[in-house]
Amino acid sequence: MGELFSNLGIDVKLLFAQAVNFLLVLWLLNRFVFRKLLSLLEERKKKIEQGLELRDRAEKEVAQIGNARHRALQEVKKEAELVLSQTRDLARQKEQELLKAAKEQQDAILLKAREQGEKDKEDMLREAQQEIRMRALLLAEQALGRTLTPKDEARIAKEVAQALQQYAK
Repeated sequence: MGELFSNLGIDVKLLFAQAVNFLLVLWLLNRFVFRKLLSLLEERKKKIEQGLELRDRAEKEVAQIGNARHRALQEVKKEAELVLSQTRDLARQKEQELLKAAKEQQDAILLKAREQGEKDKEDMLREAQQEIRMRALLLAEQALGRTLTPKDEARIAKEVAQALQQYAK
């Protein structure tokens, strides 16, 4: 075998020395470089996995926050609709109360106007009766050609008042 190597131009001692050097460099690289490099790569892999987990958690939390926000908006919308509905009901109730009060006020004004009309009618009747009495007495005086005594005036006024009352009925 030594001859085969020498025919090929390979120095066995040199080959052995290079093999020992290669193994020594391989051992040194493995011991000091590759292990640290592998541990750094492992740490990097763990950090990447943690980052992915954090991203997934963050996405889930964002989704939960979005859902919570949506639910909160729905609740606020429902509350706003309830408040609006209550406000409308209250407005309708106030409107009904105002209409009722206006109707009562209208009825009171009409009643007062009727009472005033009745009072004015009675006053006018009283004035008319008095005027008629006075004229009846003047006519009676002229017809009789004499002055009536207070007793005669009272009797005639009473008769005229009775006749007017029967006519008014």
